[in-house]
Amino acid sequence: MQCLRRAAACRLLSQWPTSSSSTSVALQQAGFAKRSGESADGKLNKVLKMLEPREVEQVDISEEDYAEGMRRHKEFSRRKMQQHREWQADLTAKLKLKNAAVAALPPRLRAAAEVPDDELFPLNREMWTETPPIEGFGQGTATMQQAGLKKLGTKHR
Repeated sequence: MQCLRRAAACRLLSQWPTSSSSTSVALQQAGFAKRSGESADGKLNKVLKMLEPREVEQVDISEEDYAEGMRRHKEFSRRKMQQHREWQADLTAKLKLKNAAVAALPPRLRAAAEVPDDELFPLNREMWTETPPIEGFGQGTATMQQAGLKKLGTKHR
């Protein structure tokens, strides 16, 4: 394990440029180089120290809290697995319907439908964000508003 840490630290150190004065200032601000003539071994020791695992404080919880946490974890896991199964069933049904639709096509069209379309979407395609005006749209709302039956918006004055 120590060998892996040393190799990782050496890789990190090889990426650090050491000739630039701005780099040494940045290293001093980050706490890696406290003096301008720090050796590579000093940097390596600091990196190795950063890679060492830290002590984790043990948290004491009661049996009831632990049991409640495990119950909630299991319930969450069950719900997520149920959602995953529903998603899989939905996807399977859609694939079966797609395959049935392709199989129902005449042979000439079926051959064309079975060829995969690997062409990318054009990068400059436009999305329609506006629609032409719809005649009569909103007139029912306007008459209801005039009659006092419906208020538009959230502010009621």
